[in-house]
Amino acid sequence: FDSDGFSIGDWNNINQSTINYVAWNWKMGTAFSNDASATSVGTIDSTGSVNTTNGQAIISYTGTGSAGTIAHGLDSAPDWIMVKNLDDSSKNWNVYVPDFGNTYLELNTTASGFTGSSYFNNTAPTNSVFSVGTAGSTNASGDDFIAYVFHSVEGYSKFGSYVGNGNADGVFLHLGFRPAWILIKQTGSGEDWEIWDNTRDPDNVLTLRLKGNTTGADVSSTFMDFVSNGVKHRNTSGGYNESGSEYVYMAFAEAPFKYANAR
Repeated sequence: FDSDGFSIGDWNNINQSTINYVAWNWKMGTAFSNDASATSVGTIDSTGSVNTTNGQAIISYTGTGSAGTIAHGLDSAPDWIMVKNLDDSSKNWNVYVPDFGNTYLELNTTASGFTGSSYFNNTAPTNSVFSVGTAGSTNASGDDFIAYVFHSVEGYSKFGSYVGNGNADGVFLHLGFRPAWILIKQTGSGEDWEIWDNTRDPDNVLTLRLKGNTTGADVSSTFMDFVSNGVKHRNTSGGYNESGSEYVYMAFAEAPFKYANAR
């Protein structure tokens, strides 16, 4: 990681000759460290990097095997938490979206939402900590973990849920900004994690989609418009606009709304 970007090597996954690539980057903030016994914030020590202005944090911790709480360094309760066990390759990425209740998703699979108190202890995060249970995916004793933690910031990011209408004149998803990037996952059936951005697809209608849980290349179809205050769906796909199906999403802005241009 460089002060003005990042450098890459010659690995084919990121730098094969003549192949097009896309990279998405989030600027983090100051170093963060919390000794739980000294601060009485949380019960499990945590370190990382926190950007309170943008509502995002990268937090590492070592699991205890017992239900506990972890300081995240933000000043509002998280709207989206992704956790990965770094020492056990058999464990999936666990995603907790409080807007979806005590039901969790797996970032690297198409699995439907599932419940279980052993993951995030059936406890909503607060403006200082998030909770983990006893599951090996989020808190195995002695294993190292990484957590990516976000909350919505007006004009910059939005996290939430919606219900599809199954119509080509699809759901309008109000974000309060024109997005640069959006990730959508259906919660109730085995659909992929679907990604659109304004770099691969700068003009409406957006026609290029990637699936974050697969190795697949871009898929082309008529998908959606990025407009000045949100997203307008243009397809009936089960991946993001099936009638009656619930979806969760995370989105980031192209620019603050007061500077956005209509499309």
